Amino acid sequence: MKKNDLEYYDLNADKWWKQGETLHLSSHLNKSRFEWFKSYIPSWQGIKVLDIGCGGGLACEFLAKQKANVSGIDLSLNSIKVAQEHARESLLQIDYQCGVAEQLPYDENTFDVVVCFDVLEHVEDLSKVISEAYRVLNKKGLFLFDTINRTFQSKLIMIWLMEYVVRQIPCGLHDWNKFINPQELTDIMESTGFGDIVIKGFDLTDGTNFKTIRDIFLKGLNNQSQDEKAEFLKIRINDDTSVCYIGKAVKA
Repeated sequence: MKKNDLEYYDLNADKWWKQGETLHLSSHLNKSRFEWFKSYIPSWQGIKVLDIGCGGGLACEFLAKQKANVSGIDLSLNSIKVAQEHARESLLQIDYQCGVAEQLPYDENTFDVVVCFDVLEHVEDLSKVISEAYRVLNKKGLFLFDTINRTFQSKLIMIWLMEYVVRQIPCGLHDWNKFINPQELTDIMESTGFGDIVIKGFDLTDGTNFKTIRDIFLKGLNNQSQDEKAEFLKIRINDDTSVCYIGKAVKA
């Protein structure tokens, strides 16, 4: 079976904005992400933001509605087309481009903030992506990210449980060997020039709570039954980085 199979995003691009679909779960995750980022960016108004790996534009539209000046780039052309169409329907001005994170089509010192969610564990060249994020940021600009740790727990939950048991995530979407230890990522960011790095757990398991893990085992990431409204599991920002983690870094 092919691992890190990114063709999934092209084949399922029409599902980004459909309630109950796996890709739309990113909208739920965004609520917790941006709640935590509030302590670093109280207001997004007028801020120039780039979303690396923007998919169908869920985070981009959230930011545009906060009056940010938003650009988004993604490897999936079909996802970019969906993002462009949805932005038009929503009367939002967002600059979308199809491209790779290792070679961003933007000038140096262009953005105040670069966000990168659910992406770093998929890229071909992690160091190059971090270097490109650094390059396009203004001095003192923020790099905001989340990704998956390379641990036994992450293999158990993100691959065995989520891909093979509840099939919340398609089999082959992830490659455990591409998951990133927080210290590895910190070392790359520091060698690139980033400082003031903060990393916290982005915990989907309620502190590895047995009941929560059982619920994931039985139902996936939400408690949705057919014809019922989804009730999503609570996400905690804590010190447990064993599965997923979130962070910020500042361009020196």
